[in-house]
Amino acid sequence: MGLKRIDKKSYLYLFLKNFVVFWHNRVFYRRIVIQNRDQVPKNAHLIFTGNHQNALMDALVFLIGVKGRLVFMARSDIFKNPFIATILYFLRLLPIFRIKDGYSAVKKNDEIFQKTIDVIKNKIGLVIMAEGNHGGERRLRSLKKGFARIAFQAEEANDFKLNMQVVPIGIDYSDYADYKTELLINFGKPISVSDYVESYKENSAIAINQMKKQLAKSLIPLMVHIKSETYYDLYNELREIYKLEMAKKMGFPSAKQPYKLQADQALIKHLESFEEEHPNDMDAFQEVVIRYRDTIQKHKLSYSIVRKKTCPVLHLLAESLLFIIASPVFFLGWLLNYLPFGFSFWVERQFKDKQFRSSVKFVVSMFIWPLFHFLETLVVWFLFKKWTIILGFFIAMPILGILARAYWFFYSQFLKAWRWSRLKKKNIEAYRSIKNDQQEIFSKTAAIVAEA
Repeated sequence: MGLKRIDKKSYLYLFLKNFVVFWHNRVFYRRIVIQNRDQVPKNAHLIFTGNHQNALMDALVFLIGVKGRLVFMARSDIFKNPFIATILYFLRLLPIFRIKDGYSAVKKNDEIFQKTIDVIKNKIGLVIMAEGNHGGERRLRSLKKGFARIAFQAEEANDFKLNMQVVPIGIDYSDYADYKTELLINFGKPISVSDYVESYKENSAIAINQMKKQLAKSLIPLMVHIKSETYYDLYNELREIYKLEMAKKMGFPSAKQPYKLQADQALIKHLESFEEEHPNDMDAFQEVVIRYRDTIQKHKLSYSIVRKKTCPVLHLLAESLLFIIASPVFFLGWLLNYLPFGFSFWVERQFKDKQFRSSVKFVVSMFIWPLFHFLETLVVWFLFKKWTIILGFFIAMPILGILARAYWFFYSQFLKAWRWSRLKKKNIEAYRSIKNDQQEIFSKTAAIVAEA
């Protein structure tokens, strides 16, 4: 499938899409929350765009969050290899050429833009990441003009009768790279291109900038946006350190999504006011927060563990006995499932850009695990040649993998609790440092929140 057939239906693509959605929703993430999807107009000409912080995983957000067919815009350099380009076209990706790709390459945009007009006209959603590339910080960066230019060109090619709309989507990951984390997909109110048509007819550059500003204004309330560069670490760490208290102060039943986003936004707003009114106090406050974070990381603990009291030795011994009893199930599940998932961890570490790591883990595990599952089942068939055993193994392998993952999660929490208890007995200085910094951070943050 090439450029000309990118908007045509394909049963093979539909099968692959359903498998990707299954792996994304049921295997990779623990919990996905989709908000305000009912705001998306039906049977309309739409462009979708959102904040871009996590490479391929951001594109998958649209694939699983948006109902209906989609075509994606991507940077042109990944299309250089003809074979790769064929695969990308099959996956519904269109290249967009930039000035740095060369003047001759930019001229190819004429053909691409014509295809995007066809896509939009056929009411297939067009996805453009308006920031242009991904960034690893929780803030909205400067937007590019491409989405607005395409929207106006599509309208102009159809005598401004399409009534096109741009749908903003905020994306928030509880963790960018890890398996079994939370993802929030937050749909915003669509922006009507027709509101800017008259301005576009008078001066296209002004209209494009107006729409760009409106998109930024629409996206920021849908995501975590930390404006401060100097004190970014302070803001970002406090989101996790103080999340339970902030959720409780706001009357939320938990600190999970979608409440987490609202709590983060409220805390950031309070911190921004504090930074504006007391700029001289920010350096000292950030120093305490960073010291607290670094000490916890040094001793392989976590914010959630150090909030709790240390566990009695008998309690920890009882838990360790339970882990020993359950260990055969873990080792069997680990043995049968480690290679595909372990290999994905190895591959991700080869990438220097941390924002690519979850994408690599997702793709590698999604393709390697079914292959590994098939090969293991084939070995069982050669060994036993009994359908009952083969079927039982085929069903048991993923179940044992799920149990092994749960075992490892609770065991890692147990190890942190054990370290926390040992720290109190063996390294009282480090223990007191953590508790003193914690008390100072909590009291200071509570005062900042109460001050507003």
